This record gives sequence, C-alpha cells and structure tokens, in this order.
Amino acid sequence: GLEWVKLAWRWLWRPKLDLLGMPGENKGIFGFNLIWMFDRLDELEPLIDSMLALELDAPYVGHVFDFANLPDALRMFQSGRTQGKVVIEVMKSEDYEI
Repeated sequence: GLEWVKLAWRWLWRPKLDLLGMPGENKGIFGFNLIWMFDRLDELEPLIDSMLALELDAPYVGHVFDFANLPDALRMFQSGRTQGKVVIEVMKSEDYEI
C-alpha cells in the first residue's frame, strides 16, 4: 500500500523534460545501445571501421556526472547553463575489463 503512494508521489514530482520543445531550444538527449550486436561482430566491425574512417573531432564535453548524481545532472541540463555535452557515466572504464 504505502509503497505505491510513495512511487506515485515520486512519479508526479519527477523532473520533466519537454522533448518536443528541445530542438527549438538547441537541446537534445541522445544515446544508443549496441548490446544487441554483441554476438554479431561481423556486422559491427565494418560499421565501427567506417565511423573511425570519418576522423571526426570528439564532441566537447562540458559536464560529466556519475550515475549516482543523475538528479544533479538533470538540474544542470534543465538550467540551460550548459555548454557541450552533459555525460552520465554509468560505469567508469577502469572499473571493468573488456
């Protein structure tokens, strides 16, 4: 019982983003997940090679937050005071082995 009330309260007061209005404000949220290709290296490798061949400059990263600080990242993003990308680190690369 009480857990549902807490969940509903948190949902009602969650940070809200107007995704349709973001392009007009020069804002966006982007991400991609290639986990579904983990066993299809024959398809993934040419895609990565063609991306690397473009020799694109890395995007400017203005802010980096740990996942535990996601609310701070959202507040920063919502403030409109960001420059460059706002990155959320789910797991630091030194915390796992490939």
